[in-house]
Amino acid sequence: MNNIEKLKEYLNTMAETSYIIGLMHWELDNISPKKSHDYLISVKTKEEVKLFTMATSKEYRTLIENALKDSSFSKLSIEEQTYLKDLEEELIKDERVPKDFYEKYSSLTSKSQVMWAEAKKNNDYNIFKPYLEEMINMTKEYYSYRYPNEDLYDSMLNDYEKGVKSTTIDELFTKLKEAIIPIVKNLPKPLTNNIEQEFSDSELINIAKYLLNYIGFDNERGALGIYPHGYTTKLNNNDIRITFSNNKSIFDHVCTVIHEGGHGIFEQSIGPNISQYLTYDINKYALHESQSRFYENILGRNKNFWVPIYDELKPKLKLNISLNEFIKYLNNAHPSLVRTEADELTYCLHIIMRYEIERMLFKGEITASELPAIWNQKTKEYLGLDIINDKDGILQDVHWSQGSFGYFPSYLLGSILDGMLLETINNKLGSIDNILKEGHIKKITKFLQDNIHKYGGTYNICEVAKRVCGQDLTVEPLINYFKNKYQK
Repeated sequence: MNNIEKLKEYLNTMAETSYIIGLMHWELDNISPKKSHDYLISVKTKEEVKLFTMATSKEYRTLIENALKDSSFSKLSIEEQTYLKDLEEELIKDERVPKDFYEKYSSLTSKSQVMWAEAKKNNDYNIFKPYLEEMINMTKEYYSYRYPNEDLYDSMLNDYEKGVKSTTIDELFTKLKEAIIPIVKNLPKPLTNNIEQEFSDSELINIAKYLLNYIGFDNERGALGIYPHGYTTKLNNNDIRITFSNNKSIFDHVCTVIHEGGHGIFEQSIGPNISQYLTYDINKYALHESQSRFYENILGRNKNFWVPIYDELKPKLKLNISLNEFIKYLNNAHPSLVRTEADELTYCLHIIMRYEIERMLFKGEITASELPAIWNQKTKEYLGLDIINDKDGILQDVHWSQGSFGYFPSYLLGSILDGMLLETINNKLGSIDNILKEGHIKKITKFLQDNIHKYGGTYNICEVAKRVCGQDLTVEPLINYFKNKYQK
């Protein structure tokens, strides 16, 4: 057994512990009784500390160093070599974090998520605020260990999208904001007659399974659950878990399912030569969001996506409207309070305001107590809306309860790449409209699998833009897409 095989063996053991943690996370969110939470969190924390200990051990360091020096290293693909080098880089950062601090931080993250869900349920920010304050302080400390003497917010960004700096994001987001705000201000009046129905959890799951299979997700390698916030989590390549909420809006449901399906397809499609090293999700966050939002918006909001399947799905959706009316609801662009329910156009402004708030927060310009007021102010400035309550304002997102500061820009970086992918696929495969109308969406899925998914996170989003689309990351294609769709 050479040194690379020895490292793989160790990584497999780490993956087993990670799988246990993932299962407990799923239980905590979806199944476990409320009175079991404290015990479940304590057990989950122990497993997280165990994984962290393995990921920072001298044995692991020796295994990585030996693998990089092994004569067989040069025979690996460029992608495999990149992943092994990234493992060493991640190890160096992990080694800087004190074990006792990590244990406290991990425990706080689990408690914070539970209290966020409780606060959102009760529509009361004050329930969550003490946990958020502690989360902010401990997150600052966490990144001070991982990236000593480096810009705090750029360090956070680097953990989600390696090599992408706030200066790059500032430039892209400023151009996009300047182009979008005039379009939003001149949108026609939105549809106001909401269509809401009661669905059982099992009915929503059956709709989800149909749509996921249609776009190319393997349901035999996935599981579905109900949670206040839609998300996708990978336990391993053959166990992808997807959640969505039961909120009476079938339009929100189908968009969430298609969005999370994009995440799931990505994970299921990573090549086996890469997946064997996947202890960490290096580089994949903005790239992941590009795939989920490409499926949801570029494909799923296109009328032609639904042409082959609408008649069959219509009874399941409990709708008595034509396909044209259905598409109007899917593309009912107008300012709204909740990010996850926003249309593809105004969604961009939701992300920009969160990015700007995070920058202010970690520059020390505002405190957790001031967050609701700042949130309300920016919502009014960018979307022209007043916040009605905490659950539709400051409490609407789960991210900060997890310590995921610096993640929000990933969504919009992903959408920027989507504009470029739309142009590229139209040029290379032919009209996306025709492909969808003919029911050949899996042809598009295969293109994404072959050109993006199989490499996992080997390349960051800027590198993917260059490799797949032939140019640097640019907002122009996305702006053109919005102008063509919403100004006509």
